[in-house]
Amino acid sequence: MKVKTKHGFLKSFAFAVNGIRLALRQRNFRVQVTCAVVTVAAGVFLGITSTEWLAVIILIALVLSLEIVNTALENLVDLVTEEWNPLAGKIKDLGAGAVLVASLLAAIAAVFIFGKYIIAWLRL
Repeated sequence: MKVKTKHGFLKSFAFAVNGIRLALRQRNFRVQVTCAVVTVAAGVFLGITSTEWLAVIILIALVLSLEIVNTALENLVDLVTEEWNPLAGKIKDLGAGAVLVASLLAAIAAVFIFGKYIIAWLRL
């Protein structure tokens, strides 16, 4: 039997905010948020263009969102099975791999976006 719940927009928004609070309890998410804050500060300091800001914002959103989804996936796997299961391990590894791919590509993009500004700043 399917349980159907209907919540208003504000209640749904409150659930989403709670999800972010739960994510902030996770070490990896806090590390990613710290990287995002440093990246934004670097963007402000170096005066990156609006197009570069767009790329930075999209990449930050991608990495943080994937980190939240990975945490949800890990919690779901733990809910389904408490015993060690090779399939459960694969599921967790795949989620972590998705975060790693996005993080590595974001770091590569950061080199392209910030590199020229850092080189110019060092030549002062």
